[in-house]
Amino acid sequence: MTEHVLDDLEAYALGALTRTDAERVASHLAVCDSCRGEAMSLGEIVGVLPESVPLREPSPALRERVLAAARGEVPPWRSRPAWSVGHIRPWPIITAVLAAAVIVLGAANVDANRQLRAVTAERDASGTTIEAIREGARTWYMAGKESFSGSGGTLYDPHADGKQPFVLFHDLPAIPPGKVLTIWLVSAGSAWARAANFVPDGRDVQVVPISLEVAGFDRCAVTMEDAPWGPRYGAVVMESRIAPPATAP
Repeated sequence: MTEHVLDDLEAYALGALTRTDAERVASHLAVCDSCRGEAMSLGEIVGVLPESVPLREPSPALRERVLAAARGEVPPWRSRPAWSVGHIRPWPIITAVLAAAVIVLGAANVDANRQLRAVTAERDASGTTIEAIREGARTWYMAGKESFSGSGGTLYDPHADGKQPFVLFHDLPAIPPGKVLTIWLVSAGSAWARAANFVPDGRDVQVVPISLEVAGFDRCAVTMEDAPWGPRYGAVVMESRIAPPATAP
């Protein structure tokens, strides 16, 4: 078998090798399970780093050090130890080096991609909400109480089959850190079913889909809770009765 390519895998994962070296490494990975496993692990790290590394402009000194390391211009007294198959590899150190490389080589592009995904998701969610309202729905309005006075939420139960119920909130105040708002559907027997948890996003209007069918419940309510699970403990900050569908005479 050819010599292992462990020392080239970090640069290979980042796409920093020359074409000749990349082809050499790829050829070896095709026949070596050990190196291929290492390469897959590094690829996973590189894949998640853009989402976890804070975006910031690197200093000129950091930029030059990272690029020098990528070119192989590492001073002799800082040369890396040889790691053979079977030895424990220094993953925290490798991750830190890859993080620095990602900051230098792709921070601005990552930020643009994040913004694009956020705008696309918001557009899709708004389109779904508008479509559900246009097609018609049963609605109930919950008025805010006490510290939530002036805010409120309308529960929409779309007529169209397959459309998920949701609550359209307006003017929600900020809530303390560590708290969540919970939407409940309450049966006639006073059984409280948790339908959604969320945190106000600071916008004038916020749409929150709920996970339960509205039919069969007697009330809808919102409370502020310490945890997104378990029974209700918090005080009700808004609520409304759910009238049953009108029956034809």
